[in-house]
Amino acid sequence: KEEKKEEKKEEPPPEDLRTPEVKEADEFKTKGNDLYKKKQFKEAIEMYDKAIAVVPDDLTYHNNRNAVLIEMGPENWDKVLENCQDLIARRYEINSANPGGASFEKCGKVLSRMASVYEKKKEYDKAIEMYNKSLTEDNTRQTRNALRECERIKEKHEKESYVDPEKAEQHREKGNEFFKEKKYVEAKAEYDEGVKRNPQDPKLYSNRAAALTKLLAYPDALRDLDECLKLDPSFVKAYSRKGAAHFFMKEYNKALQAYGQGLKLDPDNAECKQGQEQVLAKINEQNRSGEVDEEQVRHAMADPEIQTILHDPQIKMFLQEMQENPREAQRKMNAEPKLQEAVSKLMAAGIIRTG
Repeated sequence: KEEKKEEKKEEPPPEDLRTPEVKEADEFKTKGNDLYKKKQFKEAIEMYDKAIAVVPDDLTYHNNRNAVLIEMGPENWDKVLENCQDLIARRYEINSANPGGASFEKCGKVLSRMASVYEKKKEYDKAIEMYNKSLTEDNTRQTRNALRECERIKEKHEKESYVDPEKAEQHREKGNEFFKEKKYVEAKAEYDEGVKRNPQDPKLYSNRAAALTKLLAYPDALRDLDECLKLDPSFVKAYSRKGAAHFFMKEYNKALQAYGQGLKLDPDNAECKQGQEQVLAKINEQNRSGEVDEEQVRHAMADPEIQTILHDPQIKMFLQEMQENPREAQRKMNAEPKLQEAVSKLMAAGIIRTG
């Protein structure tokens, strides 16, 4: 005999324990929500007012009404804050009249509503305070995300409010005066302030890089020069300063590259020409001396470009051939531009010598 499969009995819907008054108020609220979505704000307010008239002691209806007032324009924002403050002040009275009418969750939503108004008013510190208060009532992901976004907007707003190109130029000129007096720390401080006042001015990054180079902070100088060139790729002086920073770090291959990029833009640039000659003279001097500069090699081995060259199978074979059959290696190098470029970079980096 086949066993009859027991049919799953459908569970009855949960019993609706709402009072007739709450049911009526919720109907008005639903109509209000629909009107709000359609941007029929005046009509939505009327529905929420009816809900509040039936059940006055529930923050939900008041909070929805406040949401509509916010959308109706800035002239209502102070009134919304006043309404919300009154609701929070009466929370215990409301809960006594209607248990759960001012629950932690509902109070959290009222405080978040206040935060959103302060955010619109660009009063970010008060908005952050309200979001934090909301989280103490009901720690929701939505409120945490809103708080983080508000903090981000506040930071952006403060930076943008601080921007003043005219004051930035004053700081740059003052920095230049200090630089001429060889007061490099004071010059950098002026350039720092200038960058804050106008972060889109490439000259400020280039000038600060010059001060940082004098202070032997070469990696910081290079970061500023990269930012300068990002803002203005045709800034030749930034390439000459970049070449100098790499030279002082004994990264001669990168110095040659920087000076070369500058000379592409301005073939007659004196600073790039002199810098290039200085680097080539230093490389030749090292080749003649035969001495190994451990610091230079250490910098070179940390350079991703040098590592890529050294791991290239063709280059590996060539370097081995240089040891075993220098004449044949020389012939191949003369015939292969890729090998010429690689050898030039490895020589500049101090990895291989020709002397």
